[in-house]
Amino acid sequence: MSELHEATIEWTGDAKLAPLFITAAQRSNCEVSSLEKSGEIHLTVKIQHSSLQALRDLVDALLIDFADIEENV
Repeated sequence: MSELHEATIEWTGDAKLAPLFITAAQRSNCEVSSLEKSGEIHLTVKIQHSSLQALRDLVDALLIDFADIEENV
């Protein structure tokens, strides 16, 4: 039986920024779900990989992408 490792990142903020975060997550082949309420959106990004190191690399890259979005908007 092969292993599957999973991490979840959650983000809440201005709904106008959500498409940028969703695009970044989809580039990494992550599963994204969203819930919008009162002009804010809550995103849940699920990252999975059979290799723990590869999962860590994906999470690190995604967090860098998310930080770049927040800093440049």
